[in-house]
Amino acid sequence: MNANTIALPLLAVLGASCHSTGRAGAPPSEQEMMQRWTAFATPGKAHEALAPHVGNWNVKVRMFMAPGAPPDESMGTSTMQWVMDGRYIQDTTTGTFNGQPFHGFGLSGYDNMKQVYVTTWIDNMGTGIIHGEGRYDARTKTFEFTAMMPDAMVAQTYVPSRSTETWSDADHYVVRNWSPGPDGKEFINMELEYSRAK
Repeated sequence: MNANTIALPLLAVLGASCHSTGRAGAPPSEQEMMQRWTAFATPGKAHEALAPHVGNWNVKVRMFMAPGAPPDESMGTSTMQWVMDGRYIQDTTTGTFNGQPFHGFGLSGYDNMKQVYVTTWIDNMGTGIIHGEGRYDARTKTFEFTAMMPDAMVAQTYVPSRSTETWSDADHYVVRNWSPGPDGKEFINMELEYSRAK
């Protein structure tokens, strides 16, 4: 059974469903549905901006527990690779946090339908899944993401956060993350310096 055999019945159901919810006009043909699906499923130019991530990285981590507090510093490593035939970057990170072993796993990609970069993250320091969306500025070589992050210690809910990822060259980039502090004002709570492992 090939992908088209699986996709066509699914697309027919989806197309009928869309039409039945009040969309004007005739439902798309099977050919049109397959063209749309192919456009959604095919990695494109936007995915190329993710390619420099592939490889092995050393990571210097600075965690700020409160505004103005000295950072907790540690080192980690990250391995990044393409998965799903060049559609997503898989990030496997190990290190320490507060003296405890840290393991994290992320996926990043570009959603052709939404036309935004998408990312998810899980690790052994929580039980939630972080979802983010963002854009890339080729002029500044910077990704910008927004997400809802868990604040289990103060707010005891998910709070808005934003992050930037800025590349200085092919072997170095810095990730910074901001979220609300105890007073509700945004502060930088994390900084990660990535250096490509030789």
